[in-house]
Amino acid sequence: MTRGSFKRSNAEKILQEVLNEKMAFTNERDKKGRLSFTYSSEDSSETIREIVEDCQKGVIADMKARNNNQPPRYKFVFQASMGENHSQMVRNASRCLWDSEIDNCASASWTNGRVYAVATCFALYYE
Repeated sequence: MTRGSFKRSNAEKILQEVLNEKMAFTNERDKKGRLSFTYSSEDSSETIREIVEDCQKGVIADMKARNNNQPPRYKFVFQASMGENHSQMVRNASRCLWDSEIDNCASASWTNGRVYAVATCFALYYE
C-alpha cells in the first residue's frame, strides 16, 4: 500500500466524527427527558449537505497530511442520507465497477430513537 493510498479505517473514523458532531442537535430532550427533535425532510437537506461537505474536507485533509501535503490521486464520491427512525431496520446497499486492488469505500452510521444518518465515501484511484 503506497503512502498516498486511501485508508478505509481513517475515512470511517472521520465520517463517524462528522456524523456525531452534525447529528448531536437531535439528542436535545424536553423537560420530561424525551427526545424533542421532530424529523422534517425539508429541514434535513441542510444537515445532509453539511455532513457531505465536512466528510469531504476531512477525508481530503487526512490524505494530504499523509502524502506530504500533495492532493490525493483519488476521485471521491460522498453520499449521506438521514431519515426518521420508527424502530425499523434500514439497509443501504450500492454496487460499483472498480479495481478492487486500489479503489475502496468507507461508511459510518449514527442513530438515536428518532432519527438515523448514514455517510458513505467512495474512493476511486485516478491515474
